[in-house]
Amino acid sequence: KPHKVKHFAALDIRELPEFIEALDRNDARLYRSTRNALNLIMLTFVRTNELINARWEEIDFDREEWIIPAERMKMGKEHIVPLSHQALEILKDQKIVASHWPLVFPSAVKPQKSISNNTILGALKRMGYQGRMTGHGFRALAMSGIKQELGYRHEVIDRQLAHIPKSKIVRAYDRAEFLEDRRKMMQEWADYIDSLRNAHGEQEATSNNTK
Repeated sequence: KPHKVKHFAALDIRELPEFIEALDRNDARLYRSTRNALNLIMLTFVRTNELINARWEEIDFDREEWIIPAERMKMGKEHIVPLSHQALEILKDQKIVASHWPLVFPSAVKPQKSISNNTILGALKRMGYQGRMTGHGFRALAMSGIKQELGYRHEVIDRQLAHIPKSKIVRAYDRAEFLEDRRKMMQEWADYIDSLRNAHGEQEATSNNTK
């Protein structure tokens, strides 16, 4: 039987402003930690398991990097996530929430354990995005959004997604980590998300002034 590729539900880039507005408005009454998790996965587009099992020892605030160890990566290779200024602010806030626990996103019930994948899915459901968005969907959203809106080439985004080239020839010759390009890209992606957030705020202010 032919292998069927499973596609995770993901928003189109055109739907992102509405999602950001819903997350900021928080009609779903999500916990502060859950909102931080959603904002961080939107900015870093790591896999859900990589996010929920993050530990403070992996976060380097001075170097502005999140270094995910090989044993936690799908491909078994250490992965560097350059952190935008916005991502760092979220992590600083989450540090207050997490208190002394070693996990970045400890469970509210059993803080020695992390939040679960269902925490992310449940939050999206409460926001009205069940069947439309998943934790993994932020990866597809970032791939299409960064290409379309920021103009980055596929290789740079693909490396940030921690994908390994399928071709042995490409793997042999493509040893570049594109780290500086990725730093720039991650900050531009965060700034783009902020621009969507600010645009909505300006529209809302204009609408209120005309009433």
